[in-house]
Amino acid sequence: MLQHLLYIIAPSRLEAFKAAMGRLNAEPLSGPDITVNFMVKHRLLEGMSLQVSILTDVDGVTPFLRQNPVDLLIYDERGHELPDTLDAIRLIRSDVKQLAELWGPDFQFPISRVVVILNKGQDTDNKVFQLGRLNVRDVLIEPRNTALVLRWLKNILYHGIIRTEMVGLALSGGAIEGFLYQIGVIHALNQAMINRNLQDVDVVSGVSSGSIAGSMVANKIPVIEILRSLHAMDAEVQPLKLSTLFDFAGLHILRRFAKVWLSMRTTPLSQWLSNLARSVPTGFFKGNKLEEYFETTITQYGKGPKFSDLEGIQLYIGVTDQDSFKHVTLGKPPLHDINISAAIRASAALPPLYTPKSIKGRNYIDGQVTRSCNLESVVEAGARLIFIIDPLKPFKTNTAGSTDKEGGFYGIVQMVKALVSTRFDASLKAMSERYPDVDFMVFQPDDQCAKLMSGSPLRAKFRTEIIQLAYEGTLRKLRERHNVYNAIMSRYGFHLRTEEEIRSLEGSYFEILEPTGSRNPD
Repeated sequence: MLQHLLYIIAPSRLEAFKAAMGRLNAEPLSGPDITVNFMVKHRLLEGMSLQVSILTDVDGVTPFLRQNPVDLLIYDERGHELPDTLDAIRLIRSDVKQLAELWGPDFQFPISRVVVILNKGQDTDNKVFQLGRLNVRDVLIEPRNTALVLRWLKNILYHGIIRTEMVGLALSGGAIEGFLYQIGVIHALNQAMINRNLQDVDVVSGVSSGSIAGSMVANKIPVIEILRSLHAMDAEVQPLKLSTLFDFAGLHILRRFAKVWLSMRTTPLSQWLSNLARSVPTGFFKGNKLEEYFETTITQYGKGPKFSDLEGIQLYIGVTDQDSFKHVTLGKPPLHDINISAAIRASAALPPLYTPKSIKGRNYIDGQVTRSCNLESVVEAGARLIFIIDPLKPFKTNTAGSTDKEGGFYGIVQMVKALVSTRFDASLKAMSERYPDVDFMVFQPDDQCAKLMSGSPLRAKFRTEIIQLAYEGTLRKLRERHNVYNAIMSRYGFHLRTEEEIRSLEGSYFEILEPTGSRNPD
């Protein structure tokens, strides 16, 4: 398997390093102007290939990371021109953090993918300790020769950073508009890939509206048919209507109200206010029609209605226990022998809009209440490339007073999105550090799409323009970072079309939807 290494070395040692590459019969490669590049294939690597990019300036790390994949960063302090090792690692950590804040969580680079080569000196033990606190993965002290360095790197890449071929898809929530965004991204990824697409992933997880899109992928429901139904075109999939989503829970509300008022006949007047609060319903919509819709659709395309009926793919749906407020993953034993449609209904039960869903004696509500994106289940299942689609991103602007101008409800929605998004960013960063062997590819709304989605995610109609913006924005992102994405994906058997082919797809959204249009059957 090909691994990408970024090697930071003192300028005075560059010629010696090139000579060492020559002794290894490394092949010189073209690459970015700021680096010298080699392909290393050696018996000591036991079949592994290393694409090594050599950098002599620590300030060039983040510009390199923006456009190039890096599996392992080696900081070699030998020589005297480079900054102190601890200062350099802290600088890299700070620069990478700023890069992620500016360009999005897709630019996270964990310090656990950094290793260091040290000179031996009086302060070596303290440096090793401090580097460990910074979460640097490993340290090698004054190696005698290049062969020792190769063996060290091989051990890290084989045993410390493990690559398997399993691929996962993780979807967070965002209500109706979050679902529309996710479908647009999935459609774009499927169109941009050659031979394989997201229907071929090994494990899928979803919370809230992500459980809907995730279940469709897991059950091989053609995305193109979903899109056609949303655009009111002829489709094999029955149309998803607003009346399916919003089935008023009138009887539930009346029963609850009546029960509380009957009990208040014997309640002291001083307790009326607290008892009256109990009459507020836990949900205004039942969600039964939504459950029935997916029961029918999944049965139409899938092997069966239950998680245990799925073949060749694992599906996990995150929900929240309404009473204990623990995050529960449906699809794992003992909660794998239940209907997927019931799990969708539970995961999308956002209070106070939808009533809770009872499964095996427990009441469950929206999974995003307790977890932004159920990444843990996908990683623990063994996936090492994970596509993440996260629609719940606030619209950010530097214009003072713009949120206040839109009113209080708009501000509350933006606040909730900001809270969930901040939690997602923190979770992804922690997962990246904990699992340096996992490649995360994150897709979130760009500024144009985030602005369109900035109000309430629950509206009186399907705004299908969100799908088109998600589709075009995803293709644009794949094209702009083509070198990084294609290098990462190709290790797992997924390959992107050329940049020009992807560019031509950006304006073909409606052509692909037409029955006579040339399209991938995704």
